[in-house]
Amino acid sequence: MKDIIQERYNIELGEEIYHSGLHGFKGRDGYYILIPEPPTTDEEAYEQRSLCEYLANQGFQNVAIPLFTTEGRLQTSLDNQTFSLIYTPSFDTVQEKQGTKLARFHQLGNDYPYQPQYVSRYGQWKTLWEDKMDAWTSLYEQEWEERPATSYQRLFIETFPYLEGMTENAIQYLQESEQDWRYDQTDQGTFTFQRLHPSMLSENIWPHTLLYDHPTRDIAEWMRYKFLEKGFEAFGEIQTFLDDYESSRTLSVFSWRMIYARLLLPVHLFDSLEGALGKGDKRNRMAEQSLRDLLHYQETYEQILYRFFAELSLDVQRVNIPVLDWD
Repeated sequence: MKDIIQERYNIELGEEIYHSGLHGFKGRDGYYILIPEPPTTDEEAYEQRSLCEYLANQGFQNVAIPLFTTEGRLQTSLDNQTFSLIYTPSFDTVQEKQGTKLARFHQLGNDYPYQPQYVSRYGQWKTLWEDKMDAWTSLYEQEWEERPATSYQRLFIETFPYLEGMTENAIQYLQESEQDWRYDQTDQGTFTFQRLHPSMLSENIWPHTLLYDHPTRDIAEWMRYKFLEKGFEAFGEIQTFLDDYESSRTLSVFSWRMIYARLLLPVHLFDSLEGALGKGDKRNRMAEQSLRDLLHYQETYEQILYRFFAELSLDVQRVNIPVLDWD
């Protein structure tokens, strides 16, 4: 494998390495990591490479950049598997306040001189959410007809009306929020992550994790993770995160409504389902238990959403932001 990679990319590789589940090789001035089955089209891969190059040229640390083969491709095949080869200068963790770093990341994305097409999700949330719901509705109808059903399938069938209702609430709230004119320059499209996990702000930035979207995508997903991890106790950490973020990028009323709309969408439940059932795995006991745990937590999650603005000291009556009534 090593010899083939060196030939296809015209590079010199050192010893083989494994780092945090990643497989690659040492190089003279960094590391070369193999990303198997990259979840991107060629067009998306080219755009994501451009985003990474821009970040690296602007001095953003630990940005990994995909390499071209000698034939000018960003993906190649080996042993019937497609992969990308990614270069990163180091695996050093970056010590910076997460809110500050995310604001800097978003500001650089705002300044990007081009409008990506293939990795852009900006202004598309409503369509994407509706498409997601249509796909799950189709799967629900298939699972309903299948006999015999596994316990995981039965759980999904029992859960689906709740998922559908939550998603419809999120879409309606989003649709109303998109009519709100109280936005500013920070509501423009920027670099975001597909699904931001807090640890990603202190580690390498990988090209296949990047999108171009509204900045609140990242803020909402960062919050979601903290709420699922710590419940109401997360509000203190979230307030600190927001204070750091808003020290350079103030959130508009429109942004607050977008954050709330995204938190209403049960992304964490869909992610849990997609991890197994969405791939045809209908007997995955661990996935089933994970979904049960998340569903059990939903009562707390709904209480968090009901108290969301009050806990963050935002006067919704003064700024006229609607909040769902969970009673």
